[in-house]
Amino acid sequence: MDLEHIWARLREKGLRMTPLKKEIVCLFLSGACGLSAREILGELAGSPHISSVHRCLASLEGAGFLRPDRSEESALRYRCSRSFYPDHGHFRCEDCGRRFPVRYRLPEDFLREMERSGGFIIAGSDLFLEGKCGRCSSKGN
Repeated sequence: MDLEHIWARLREKGLRMTPLKKEIVCLFLSGACGLSAREILGELAGSPHISSVHRCLASLEGAGFLRPDRSEESALRYRCSRSFYPDHGHFRCEDCGRRFPVRYRLPEDFLREMERSGGFIIAGSDLFLEGKCGRCSSKGN
């Protein structure tokens, strides 16, 4: 999906695509995932105020681009919704805490079997892996 198409979809939802919103959208479309508002702020050019970041996140959530996720530390983290970015997995380094997108997803056969056997209706799925990232594993920890 090209950026102009995404901007148009978000404008249809009533958003004005400011430079800050565009930068946040591009951050998530480049694979960023599971980031808190403070982590997002750290990835942005310039120095926007954290309240501006929070307002942009709220409007992008309201438009269906982002979905909030409470992490195990109870921090509010954001992910791109599956209607804008395909389902994908996540890897979290247990040493440094960094998160990485994983381009794999749970197989459709598995999801359909879970629905059939469990009586579920699955709206989305996440593959979550933990271990040590390349940087931490090379330290010999």
